[in-house]
Amino acid sequence: MQKRIAQLKERKAKYQSYQDNLKKTNTNELSTTDPDARLMANNNNSVEVSYNVQTSVDAQHKLIVDFKVINKPNDLGQLAPLALRSKKILGNEKFTVLADKGYYHARNLVYCNKKNITTYLTKQVYSNGSGDKDFYPDKFSYDKENDC
Repeated sequence: MQKRIAQLKERKAKYQSYQDNLKKTNTNELSTTDPDARLMANNNNSVEVSYNVQTSVDAQHKLIVDFKVINKPNDLGQLAPLALRSKKILGNEKFTVLADKGYYHARNLVYCNKKNITTYLTKQVYSNGSGDKDFYPDKFSYDKENDC
């Protein structure tokens, strides 16, 4: 019985250290097999512990210019940093980037524009509870004069 109690105390201490680590790092998940990996949705509509790899590819030669492995489950906010690094690596004054809608982030687009990076990507569309596309938020614009 004493041996089992000691095992349970050891187990409790291990899980308490996990909880303390989560509080200290201000995160809500922890992988015990690979501390840098996170839960992410995959193409099979399931969730796996994995990484998100960001890559930039030269359009002419089809070669990888730059990459970064991140543990955020989406691409949001990754466009500007990757585009700037790629522009620096290639040494181009003018630079054009093509990305998918997962990279759409207004601040990133403004920043890229300031750094002379032309970006092509589709705008992210956000749905609503009704399912009616006529009522999606991107269908509306703010009228400052009438405050509506």
